[in-house]
Amino acid sequence: MTVSKRTRFEVLRRDDFTCRYCRTTDNPLTVDHVTPVALGGSDDPSNLVTACRDCNYGKGSTGPNETTVAEVSDDAARWSRAIKLASEKAQAADAARDEAVEPFLAEWTSWDKGGSLLPRNWRAILGNYMASGLSPDVLVECAKIAAGNRNVRLNDVFQYMCGVARKKVEQLHERARALLESGEV
Repeated sequence: MTVSKRTRFEVLRRDDFTCRYCRTTDNPLTVDHVTPVALGGSDDPSNLVTACRDCNYGKGSTGPNETTVAEVSDDAARWSRAIKLASEKAQAADAARDEAVEPFLAEWTSWDKGGSLLPRNWRAILGNYMASGLSPDVLVECAKIAAGNRNVRLNDVFQYMCGVARKKVEQLHERARALLESGEV
């Protein structure tokens, strides 16, 4: 059975379009079987790696117990653990962000019942503001300012709130620059 184009692309992408043997990105890349089909290997992605043509042709039908090939298996296991850990950390960060924005949501829904005026990605937007240094309390303050401005149309309150938050980030950055310039940091 031949390796599908989709599987081939996914293997190349997984390996960052880099030969797993010599680490080059300059030579034409192929997909290599760690355990060659001639020795009973499968087309499963766990048995496939990115290899430049020179390394692939040079490897030939050597088995997985060869030193270089064994390192690839170690790399694949390490990569799998890294992906799992990265996923767990991303989920934990999302949960922490969701908890941190609860006061904002409570303030917002005090006047926008059901939060119908919030965009779908409002949690991510607030997460970006928090990553820029704003606390959840400052975001609640931004929501109060925006909701209290009677010159802003209801559908524009969130966008206005983002403008207020951007100003708060700019002020924070100005204070940080002043601290750097004064030598306090």
